[in-house]
Amino acid sequence: MQGIFGYRTTQCWGLYLLCVLMVVAAGCQKKDEVIGGVDIPIPANMTKNSDKVFDPVPGMEDGQVSFQGTVTPKEIFTFYQEVMAARGWQPTARFAEHKNSIGYTKGSKLVLVRYNEIGDGTTVLTVMVGSQDPPK
Repeated sequence: MQGIFGYRTTQCWGLYLLCVLMVVAAGCQKKDEVIGGVDIPIPANMTKNSDKVFDPVPGMEDGQVSFQGTVTPKEIFTFYQEVMAARGWQPTARFAEHKNSIGYTKGSKLVLVRYNEIGDGTTVLTVMVGSQDPPK
């Protein structure tokens, strides 16, 4: 005879905790979007704005995509600091004059990440890819 906290109850709780951990981990995942021929990580809870029109930054004509979601600007900044470095991208001060933006270089490619909070907890993320002259 098993008590109230018998073997089956322990198994159920273990399975429950495993499911909760899987849901939490899935929420923290990132997805990749190919922009201008470059795989760019995008926070998982950002949705692509296919009809978003914005002014391109000169030199960033290889690809430009806009996303929208409930990720704070601080979370976006931290996300890109971590994932871009892990993928071998180097931060650049090339776009330092732009508020709420971070630039990265890798080989002959440039990536500009812009993010603006628009209210009600929603942030617009715009990712632009361009080419630069190869280092001499």
